[in-house]
Amino acid sequence: MSGSFRERDRRWNLLHTAMAEEGYDVLVIAGSDYRGHKGTLRYVADYNLAHRYGYSVIFAGHEPMMVLPQNLAGGRRPKTGWVSDYRFPHELAVGLVEALKSRQQNRRIGIVGLGEIMKVQEYLHIVRELPQAEVSDATAMFERVRAVKSEAELRGAEESAYITDRCFERLLEIARPGITERAVAAEMYSTAAALGGEDPLFLTMYADEEPGGPCPTFGAPRDRELRAHDVFTFSYELVGPAGYWVELSRMVTFAPPSEPVRRIAGAVSAGMAAAAQAIGPQVSTADVQKRVIEAVEAEGVKSSYWSGHGLGLDVLEEPWVGLDVVQDDSSAGAVPVLNPGMVLALHPMLWDAGTAAMGYMADTHIVTDTGCRALSQFPVQLYRLAAGG
Repeated sequence: MSGSFRERDRRWNLLHTAMAEEGYDVLVIAGSDYRGHKGTLRYVADYNLAHRYGYSVIFAGHEPMMVLPQNLAGGRRPKTGWVSDYRFPHELAVGLVEALKSRQQNRRIGIVGLGEIMKVQEYLHIVRELPQAEVSDATAMFERVRAVKSEAELRGAEESAYITDRCFERLLEIARPGITERAVAAEMYSTAAALGGEDPLFLTMYADEEPGGPCPTFGAPRDRELRAHDVFTFSYELVGPAGYWVELSRMVTFAPPSEPVRRIAGAVSAGMAAAAQAIGPQVSTADVQKRVIEAVEAEGVKSSYWSGHGLGLDVLEEPWVGLDVVQDDSSAGAVPVLNPGMVLALHPMLWDAGTAAMGYMADTHIVTDTGCRALSQFPVQLYRLAAGG
């Protein structure tokens, strides 16, 4: 299980080794529960933020300490007991500096989440109170450390994927013309919760009429009723009991699909199949993206969106697979090459403005020694249901 002491020691050893290689005396790891940024603390301390935000401080060669807002003092701590030193200061910035001053080895401080998670006021307080320290962004280092998952972590991802499959199974049972997006979502949430799913993010997608003409749109389920000729594209992301994110998305319709819809759904399927075939050890993410583009364009459609990313205890992790983040081998981020044990979400998003056809599907894959394997049992295709459900 992901909460075992063996897993804890594996992660801490990886972090301490990386710190030594990059010359860090201490790491400040920021986490936030304001959508998708709390996995850092779960990785280090098996601590699942219920809300708010907080930090873990790791000195070279020492056990991490947790520095959290005072109002979390009564919150639930992990029963695994990975970390013994919990601090709940009245002012988090002050408590963070006190933690950094508790040892003399604070000349070079690396901050994980400096650009996206850490609060500016807390960063400025560290710089002001520790003027002798060199403070730099250690996010890329942390991403490299956690990119390859252990067997225990992969089991956690498989458990999450089982839950999303059961949710899609339920959708296929109830989806019909006249049902609202919100009613579908209620069944999905209920199914996920019963199986231990948490933090669900359920989005629906369709071509919406705007003053300038049809355009692709997505958002949380609302009271819109499904119609016979709709292509109901749903995207479901959640974590299972072990905390690992997965993504699953499929396209569903009731009436016979139009030629543009069939073509764009086929292009999405072709792009995802090409990506899955390209994935393997020591393959660059840029090459995977190029294969997606080639397959999609062979179907007469253009890919205008990035095609995937890493998954783990956070919903967005490296590596990145996408047109706007990966242009060539030199700009592929901190993790430009794939290795066994990495978990990837693949989700090319396609749009044909001329026909207002929209295509999007997503699958979660594990990179293996010989290629990759998808975690969903449901083939990547357009699903047509009988109008009665």
